[in-house]
Amino acid sequence: MRNWLKLRPASFRGVPFHVEDDGPMRGRRVVVHDISGGERPLTEDMGRMATAISVSAYVATDAADAIGHVLERACDAPGPALLVLPIDPARMMHCIGCERERRKDRAGYIAYRLSFVEAGAGASASIGGISALRDIFDAGIVFVSGAIGSLFK
Repeated sequence: MRNWLKLRPASFRGVPFHVEDDGPMRGRRVVVHDISGGERPLTEDMGRMATAISVSAYVATDAADAIGHVLERACDAPGPALLVLPIDPARMMHCIGCERERRKDRAGYIAYRLSFVEAGAGASASIGGISALRDIFDAGIVFVSGAIGSLFK
């Protein structure tokens, strides 16, 4: 039996977050042609639609503000990147939506609604994505060094 407490940690562009729920949207692209005077429409199957994934995510630590900003920057960066979710296989995705929800009565907890769509056949990680990774890494270094410095005060 699977140990549900030992799921893979989630991340996008290497920025970690927790998952409340997630799910894919799959299907077919179907065009419906209404025929004048007809009793049934004509349908045309245009192939598989791009897989979209919706994720209810959150960051919850004393550093939630900093990590949240880094996650938002990762979502703003151009090009596809690796999305890792607890159960599904990791895959290259574009972040097409990142909505933050912060509440004053839940300090240290920031919720996100993230939307992704699969990277197409011609997509590759862009140079802008690499630059964004450098910015994300630098922000992490600043946070970690600040946290370590506070231990010695």
